[in-house]
Amino acid sequence: MSDKDLSPRGIGLEFRLPGGELHHMTMLHTPMFFALMPKTFIDKFIALKVDPATHGPNQVAFKSFLMSHHDNDAQFAFLHQNNPPPSYANCAFFGIHTFRFIDANAKETIVRFRFQPHDGVKYLSKAAFDSASDEFLIPALFERVKSSAIKWDMIVSLGEPGDTLDDPTILWPASRSEFNAGTLVLETATPDPQAGSYKINYDPLMMSGGIAATNDPVLLFRSPSYAISHERRLREL
Repeated sequence: MSDKDLSPRGIGLEFRLPGGELHHMTMLHTPMFFALMPKTFIDKFIALKVDPATHGPNQVAFKSFLMSHHDNDAQFAFLHQNNPPPSYANCAFFGIHTFRFIDANAKETIVRFRFQPHDGVKYLSKAAFDSASDEFLIPALFERVKSSAIKWDMIVSLGEPGDTLDDPTILWPASRSEFNAGTLVLETATPDPQAGSYKINYDPLMMSGGIAATNDPVLLFRSPSYAISHERRLREL
């Protein structure tokens, strides 16, 4: 897929904690997801199957998907109102789903989180978009990290009564209380063939103690679907 495609960019993190415990975060650069239910997820990728006649998506099938799956509307609008970023360093990355933070007394706090870039959120201008190559994000990342580490602040938003727990297509109000939980620092970058991360299944349900999922059906669906995708990717290496 071209880096100019109007589609989400993603990031996966694996935290390796004392005692061998792992915690995964899987995020997108859009503030919202496109599916309320797993069926929308499946229907979209069926609609995006390549048409053998045009070697591109079947436009009739995709238009039918858009007309029948309005949970896709918010993300579709975001992607068509904003060009792709010039660099991964200029992406805010969103956890999309709601999670539960559980303290030592079993008190739960519902949260959402995003990673805010120190380089600032930016999108390609029309001129830059028109002249961009189909592969610019990885070269831009490698060039950017040569000068200094790339950093993102992890911003955690605290939910309030009435906030949606199970619908990743709906945003929480911007007025929610927030705190900075720490800073992600990227100091080096490695090409895919040598990167150990390429063999990791970034399952968002791989969570450490004190953090738990909600009953979001899309979040719960991602674990088994990622397992299938990961197995196929390893088989194709």
